[in-house]
Amino acid sequence: MKITVLCVGRTREGFIQAGIEKYVRFLRPYAAVTVRELREERVDDLKDAPRVRQREAEKIADALPAGCQTVALDERGREFTSHEFAVFLNDALEKGVREMVFIIGGSMGLDPSVTDKAHSTLALSRWTLTHEMARVVLLEQLYRAFTIIKGKTYHY
Repeated sequence: MKITVLCVGRTREGFIQAGIEKYVRFLRPYAAVTVRELREERVDDLKDAPRVRQREAEKIADALPAGCQTVALDERGREFTSHEFAVFLNDALEKGVREMVFIIGGSMGLDPSVTDKAHSTLALSRWTLTHEMARVVLLEQLYRAFTIIKGKTYHY
């Protein structure tokens, strides 16, 4: 399976970039994983948030490969335990999903057009995470899910 983590905005923090690189490396035996960053729109005032989300949604739509399975990360999405997420991922594998794209919005979140069109909507936590930190959390959970699926000892 090919997995893309499609993110709005750059990873600025070195420790977060190191975590991303670590889990992408750990995931290599299980899936071809890439992290793709899209340029974030400038926010001058919070009242501009809907316009910013809409412009970023257009960039996201343009970046999605044809035929991919999309999972939008949103606080209102479905929450999983690690085992439930492994089942979700394994179901996609068994159904023959060839490419899955996880979409992480920018600092203003995702436009409803993105979450409405996504095949699934996932919440990493009921807590609010920075969009940078969400990348590392998602990648770690993908690694954990694959180790659960393959019966490895990472998850106890």
